[in-house]
Amino acid sequence: MKKLGFGSEKTRMALLLGMLFTMAACTGYTPIHGVAATPGSNVRVRLTDNGAVNLVPRIGPRARELQGTLRQVSDTSMVVLVRRVVREGGGEDAYDGQEISIPSADIELAETSKTSVSKSILAAGGILASALLIAKGAGDIGGGGSSRPPPTGR
Repeated sequence: MKKLGFGSEKTRMALLLGMLFTMAACTGYTPIHGVAATPGSNVRVRLTDNGAVNLVPRIGPRARELQGTLRQVSDTSMVVLVRRVVREGGGEDAYDGQEISIPSADIELAETSKTSVSKSILAAGGILASALLIAKGAGDIGGGGSSRPPPTGR
């Protein structure tokens, strides 16, 4: 019988799901109110329908959300160094820090990301427990076999 190793499809899927869970669990977004955000923060900006149309010349059609680093914010606009654009239908484009000024009227929602220490600790514990269970199921630890030959029956 073949042992399950870390190269098996089930194991790879479990590890992939664990990594995705960790990324989602450790970061949360909180809305930015007014000019409360700090330059240098990671932000996510959801555009209004009109905002998506107004930004077509700078970021292309069907943009719904911009993600990047906040450069500056005022009562009238927000300047973001864009790293990623999420488009209608779920498509995404990576950007290399293009600086884009977004008028406040074109912003439906602006959020800043924060790492949650408690969620990070819980996620790390979950990944560790999953890895141990996977290793145990694969026979890599505890009961995985011995190098001694089986006893002879007398």
